[in-house]
Amino acid sequence: MKYWLLTTEYPPFFGGGISTYCYHTAKMLEQHKHSVSVFVHDVAVQSTTIVNDGMIRIIRFNATATKSTAFLGHVTNISYEFANLIKEFIKSEGEPDIIEAQEYLGIAYYLLQFKYLGYKWCKDVPVLVTMHSPSFLYMEYNHVSEYRYPNYWICEMERFCLQAADHIVSPSRFMVDELSKRFTLNHQNISVIPNPYSFRELQSTIDGGNEIIFFGKLTVQKGILQLLNYFKQLWDEGFQRSLTLIGGQDIVYHPEGLSMGAIVRKKYKSYLSAGLLKLEDRIEPSAIEKRLEKAEVIIVPSNNDNLPYVTAEMMSLGKIVLVSEQGGHREVVENEISGFIFDHEKSGSFRQQLITILELDKQKKQEISSRAQKRISEYFGYQKIYESKKQVIDLVVLQKSSKTKFPYIRFNQAVSKNGTSSKGNKNISVVVPYYNMGRYLDQTIRSVKNSSCEVNEIIIVNDGSTEEESIKKLDAYRAVAGIVVIDTVNKGVGAARNTGIKAASGEYVAVLDADDIVEPEYYAIATKVLSTYENVHFVGCWTRYFEGSNKIWPTFSPEPPLILYHNLINSSAIIFKKESIIAAGLYDTKMTFTGLEDYASVISMLAVGYGGIVIPEPLFRYRVRENSMIRDVTKDKKNILVQYISNTFSSLFSSYSHELVNLYNTNGAGIQYDNPTLDYYLSDKIPFLGKHSQKVIKLIKRNRCTKKIAYKLYRFLKK
Repeated sequence: MKYWLLTTEYPPFFGGGISTYCYHTAKMLEQHKHSVSVFVHDVAVQSTTIVNDGMIRIIRFNATATKSTAFLGHVTNISYEFANLIKEFIKSEGEPDIIEAQEYLGIAYYLLQFKYLGYKWCKDVPVLVTMHSPSFLYMEYNHVSEYRYPNYWICEMERFCLQAADHIVSPSRFMVDELSKRFTLNHQNISVIPNPYSFRELQSTIDGGNEIIFFGKLTVQKGILQLLNYFKQLWDEGFQRSLTLIGGQDIVYHPEGLSMGAIVRKKYKSYLSAGLLKLEDRIEPSAIEKRLEKAEVIIVPSNNDNLPYVTAEMMSLGKIVLVSEQGGHREVVENEISGFIFDHEKSGSFRQQLITILELDKQKKQEISSRAQKRISEYFGYQKIYESKKQVIDLVVLQKSSKTKFPYIRFNQAVSKNGTSSKGNKNISVVVPYYNMGRYLDQTIRSVKNSSCEVNEIIIVNDGSTEEESIKKLDAYRAVAGIVVIDTVNKGVGAARNTGIKAASGEYVAVLDADDIVEPEYYAIATKVLSTYENVHFVGCWTRYFEGSNKIWPTFSPEPPLILYHNLINSSAIIFKKESIIAAGLYDTKMTFTGLEDYASVISMLAVGYGGIVIPEPLFRYRVRENSMIRDVTKDKKNILVQYISNTFSSLFSSYSHELVNLYNTNGAGIQYDNPTLDYYLSDKIPFLGKHSQKVIKLIKRNRCTKKIAYKLYRFLKK
């Protein structure tokens, strides 16, 4: 089997849970003679490096090949680069049997987008997603604002990966239950399989152990604040045993703007001075066994956790663990048999269990230590985990059923009355609204005629042109086969589009302004998607500006609530199912000002359940003109138009009111945004860099050495 594993963490540079999982998964598959390729994002390499370790091939890459850092935020760029790298490897050496990716940070977002859009290089490759630590869950527990950009978009990418995966594997039932409380999966393809773990058999011994240790990252989610509160109560009552915290202290606690280490040192200064609390930084994996040699008990007090490897690691060392009820570790630890469990929700539970452990005699401790090692060997053993995972892999690989619905994140999209179509890309009409655009029309028409798919007709709607040159140019097209010219009095671009759509004979209708152009493959890809999915009613793409600019505007599938907060899609070059745009009411011609008709048309589609998607490639080219209509849309006009749109479709907006309130309160007015992947908040905090602030932020995030400097800058700016 040819197995490809996508990750943001892999040894030797990472010691976290995802890194440990990927290492053991690769080793487990190698033991069973499978060819494993690990694709890992690594800022330490210049481009792409490949190292072979037996049957395991490790491909490390820096996310710079596509240059998408120019228009995508740091995390979203990594996902796009993953997709590009996988495409290049598939073109070079063929498809793998299966691809596995973490859900964390949505690294498979673009890979899955391209898969569902029917791109040949990946459409038939099964994608398995392993759920480790979804940001939208852990941000909640770490008191990080999920709604602040780009956090919310990263969470959306993760949610899409979970919806679009051919199958999901979760290491614990606990995490499946936690997910179901916050998110509705539209499929039932999910299995609970513990993480694989192999360890060197050691003689279980508890001689001389007298340290009480927390080992892991100092975060709220890991339960560090509750743990310290429990010990403060004990110390204040005369308890004399010390607690040692070992782990990364540099994670910022956002509500305070301080690192967790700084917060602990400040709040528990007197206990540190008295020697009751001890702080140690993270240690290398190779030093763990030696450092924890004298541990009497290891505490894993998570507020919410999947299946932290620290539990397996400590139990494999024969250590007695005290874990919380609030995590997948409760499924591993047999209370008072192979370890101990306490419950944050039960008063006195932690105290009682800790005292019980400390009062155990030597023989009882030895029995629990031995049973802990045996439990880990049985629960996480390679052979057992492999057999379970192989069953899932075989199921996913063999399950080649065609999909008729696109996996939206949450919006319950309606289906077409006619379902899917077999006509594909041979039934499209292109509607070109035209007002005094004679100097650009030839280039626009030429781009349509160069399409790789057959276009039924081009309908030019002359919206009362007055310019002599433009009228003459239009007359030259009246007798051209395949082109229909319709003359109307001037009523605006929305009315002109409506006229053309009504007159179109195609099952699909594309709108295209008379000064813009499309790439040859755009209509072929879009109509193929529309003919495949019964719940996709319109398709857009990324925009590449030309003449006045050469930038790319990356757009995104317009799902609520984000599409209601601000526009995510360039809707002036959309391809619709004709029946859907007509059913939605066509373009609104009653708006007070011109400029947001396109945005309103998308909202009108969503209001009746007609969803759309975006092709993540710049297949539409928008001409930047000094006298273009959009330049006349002032901020005040935008506010009035957005108010009109929200009033018109108040029911749809009301359905997402609490999300919209949080987005507005966290980020400010939506009209100032057009790209949810960017870190606008931090760039606002660096006003002296002006337009260059986003570039500086991306450089910081791509380089480990600059992160400590960035943290100091962050603290300074928070003051």
